[in-house]
Amino acid sequence: MKKQLSLLALLALGAGAVSAANLDLNQVFDQNLGYGYTENQNIQALGFQDANGTKNPSKFLVKTPILKDAKDSAVGEYYVLLGDKPMVNYVSGERSLNLRNDLLELPVYSTMDIEGEVELGIDASAVNTGTSYYGVVVPVDDNVLYGKYSREFCFNFGNQRFAQGEACATFDNPKGVKVASTDNSLNALESSDDVEHNAAGADMNLADISHSVKGNVITLTWTAVPGSSNVEIKVYDEKTADYQTLATVPMSQEKYEYTYENTPKELIFAFIPKDSKGKEKRYNVNVREEEDVKPEIKNVPATGPVENVLVMAGITLMLYAGYRVFQKRRA
Repeated sequence: MKKQLSLLALLALGAGAVSAANLDLNQVFDQNLGYGYTENQNIQALGFQDANGTKNPSKFLVKTPILKDAKDSAVGEYYVLLGDKPMVNYVSGERSLNLRNDLLELPVYSTMDIEGEVELGIDASAVNTGTSYYGVVVPVDDNVLYGKYSREFCFNFGNQRFAQGEACATFDNPKGVKVASTDNSLNALESSDDVEHNAAGADMNLADISHSVKGNVITLTWTAVPGSSNVEIKVYDEKTADYQTLATVPMSQEKYEYTYENTPKELIFAFIPKDSKGKEKRYNVNVREEEDVKPEIKNVPATGPVENVLVMAGITLMLYAGYRVFQKRRA
């Protein structure tokens, strides 16, 4: 049985967030570890809600799978680390060691379960509600061996926004990537915004990206640009508040078809140079405005054998009437 409720109680009864002390941060940010989170097994930001799914603006939930360590034993402890900057700032760089002193470590979440999932709760009273926070989950096994930390998640109690993964890179930028709100809807984004990975390399802003819509198929087209042989195409998934990879195709293909189902009518695609750093382009498609419009067909007079006979009879009567008039005048 999951320990979700008891885990949430741990945080509520705890002393709140404190500076990271229990964790060895050098080990946390050493990603050459024997086990941990992977692309296919990772955390999911659930948003502002209780463990039963009821909306709660004072509680933020993150769900983690129960991991296996290097000896295939279930990992029983999960730490949440929070900072007021994107996690990349704490991983490397000249200031990273000093910045790590500002990280907040929440009380450890412990579970005896050997499989399944655990929901980790962050209470509004543990943080500054007006600040945007960026976090990761750190697994620690029974032998106090660290695992690779999770994908990044981010949230703000003040405006009730949250996101995870790549979307956190521009989470606090008002013109940045769309992020999920409490109802999983999408906030506004200017589709002309782009993400710069590096000044050099392929610039997807020069690819002249366009699209067409036919039925439930969106055809994306572009002009090949130098600097990368392949391009990765992603689409924003509002359920996970992150971008999901659709495909990596040759740059020279200049075309990709995407079939959508149950779409929210507005989609964001990301075009990323795959072989070299460069500029990513995010491209907005509003399906609602571009669904196929059926041409209006006006009523056309009926034609056929019956109608043709009636027309001929009418013409004959008119000619006969004219003939009679002509004969009377001659007489």
